[in-house]
Amino acid sequence: MPGIKRKAAGSGDVPDAGAGEASLASLAVRRERLKASLLSFPEAAALDELQLDDAADRIFKEYDPSTATPTPEGMVRLDDDSIIAAFSFANLLLTSTAEDEPPAGVDPLVWLDERRQALDEATKRSEPNNSRLVIAKIRVDLLTKGYVELPKPYVECMPVPPTVRARSPPRT
Repeated sequence: MPGIKRKAAGSGDVPDAGAGEASLASLAVRRERLKASLLSFPEAAALDELQLDDAADRIFKEYDPSTATPTPEGMVRLDDDSIIAAFSFANLLLTSTAEDEPPAGVDPLVWLDERRQALDEATKRSEPNNSRLVIAKIRVDLLTKGYVELPKPYVECMPVPPTVRARSPPRT
């Protein structure tokens, strides 16, 4: 946009000067994987490269506890495992619908913001076990805010992330 200075995509993610090139390469790989994951969301279909970079920047910013947005009372911020478990469940049982796709000829950022507001309102009116609503809200919140927070009753209805248990070797 003219007259508005923008931070270069990814400039907030650069480690300290003492970090090696391996750290920068690792960050670049993580960024590309994140962007590829975001592009799998139907809502991301109309985003251009800069908008996708901005979404990735927001996620990296929110991942750092020192720069994360505080969670309001009554809301629960989802951690990575909860988001992964929700997507695993969704990939098995749910498909996207036409309302998940941005309409042609509409500014995708305006549409995403309107979609986020509509989903926020729907979570206030809907039953907590509405899986399609929860998954759509997770996708849109990640794209628009960089994090996901849901009302507590919704979190209680989400699939539980699998636990990994180490097994000790058999006794001989």
